[in-house]
Amino acid sequence: MVNPLGLLKNRLRMRHLQLLYVLSDKGSLRQAAEAMALTQPAVTKALRELEDLMGEPLFTRTPKGLVPNMLGEAALRYAQLVYADLGGLHEEMVALKSGNLGKIRIGAMGSLTGGLLPGAIARLKQSHPKLNITVVIDTSDVLLQALGHDQLDLLVARIPQGWSHDGVNFEPFGEEVIQIVARTGHPQMQNPQATLASLAEYPWVVQSQPTPLREIYNQIFREAQVATPLNLVETASTMLTVSLLQQTDMIALMPLTLVEYYRELGVLSRLPVPLSGRLTPFGLISRKSRLPTPAMRMVADALRAQARQLWPTGS
Repeated sequence: MVNPLGLLKNRLRMRHLQLLYVLSDKGSLRQAAEAMALTQPAVTKALRELEDLMGEPLFTRTPKGLVPNMLGEAALRYAQLVYADLGGLHEEMVALKSGNLGKIRIGAMGSLTGGLLPGAIARLKQSHPKLNITVVIDTSDVLLQALGHDQLDLLVARIPQGWSHDGVNFEPFGEEVIQIVARTGHPQMQNPQATLASLAEYPWVVQSQPTPLREIYNQIFREAQVATPLNLVETASTMLTVSLLQQTDMIALMPLTLVEYYRELGVLSRLPVPLSGRLTPFGLISRKSRLPTPAMRMVADALRAQARQLWPTGS
């Protein structure tokens, strides 16, 4: 049985977490002992103490080394988070000492590259030019995994259906209305008789399963009782999608805010086939167990301000 939390708080030591962190990389007591400049008996004793503290075995001993069980994998993951947070603390202290705000790692969906992110980043760089901003663009499920491993600080994304909300804070910004789009000048652009059936004759650019946009794609064809196109290109890249649409007669689904951005550039336009599809709400996501840094608070405020400007009724 796993021991009470109070016992862990009173008796767990940094050397126990260090051992877990090293084992997550090395995988054997001998290599861990070398990395920690300790004898193997000392490392073995420390691991025995740790498992006694936890109240359960964490590893299976095999001839090839230690294999973490389910509890061990959880312990390794949290040790990695502790050391990642420790690294973040050091970087923040160095940055603050030098008068900077340090760095911030933002994860965002590709549909937000047209308005929300550029606007928020422009605000931040104007007021804090030394703030180091890294932006990772990907699908929400990939971003949430990266957040859970402390590889990102903040997300602007959605929590996919069936994904647990445990461990994250979610502040909704709004919903995205979906449109069918193609290049400006597409043969179906001026066809008032265009239907989903006629558009199905063209190749489509779609996201892979099980992304929300792919679910809407499947849903609209299912509800219209039209066979889904077989001529597909699957990608999560907004840049590749836009390039393919611009250079071919391919068709895609895209959130309205992104459609408007590319329409103003004269690149894409909405095809005259109405849709009622909406994606689940998106918003600001952070780890519950992570105390926000000054940079995180400032970036979150900038994202909120830009979201209010773009979606006044949704944030």
